[in-house]
Amino acid sequence: GGLLSLLGGAVRGPLPPRDDAARQALQVALSCNFIGIAAARSLHYQFYLYYFHSLPVLLWMTPFPPALRLALWIGIEGAYNVYPPTAASSTLLQLCHVALLLGLWLAREPGGDAKAKAKTT
Repeated sequence: GGLLSLLGGAVRGPLPPRDDAARQALQVALSCNFIGIAAARSLHYQFYLYYFHSLPVLLWMTPFPPALRLALWIGIEGAYNVYPPTAASSTLLQLCHVALLLGLWLAREPGGDAKAKAKTT
């Protein structure tokens, strides 16, 4: 046990899921928060505070390859780092939001990666 064991596990890869109910609750809570932001009629810079910490988790829940997950994360971050907002930054943000929503829809299962789950069944 201990810290060295935990750090060694991080090098080997993610820990196996222990509680599907907890993962599902997390997915529902974070997805609902994100849907509220993505469907807002206007986007303000302070809205980024409401969901920036959940973006890595939401992106990991999608069946997208890691390169696309990273590109979406960078796109969202880049769109919010443009001041004053432009039509291009707003369009980029909306496209990234739509792609993330699509990815969450395609995952359908708590914890994501629908393709890996389909292969095991």
